[in-house]
Amino acid sequence: MSSELKVDTLVEKTTDNGIAVDNHTLIDGFVKQSQTVGTVTIASSDNAAIIGPASVTGTLTVAGNVRVL
Repeated sequence: MSSELKVDTLVEKTTDNGIAVDNHTLIDGFVKQSQTVGTVTIASSDNAAIIGPASVTGTLTVAGNVRVL
């Protein structure tokens, strides 16, 4: 099943909580992520970035490009 959400603006419901999307939080001009990365596959057509320090608890399979910042 595929879903699509089209909006012009996302607004946090609770002040100072930010907006969380799949283990990332957008808050006050910053993107925060967990320091723990589970099992992930980066396909040959994909690019990804990990903001370090980070630990991989599962398997990181990379056919595309990954940059650790």
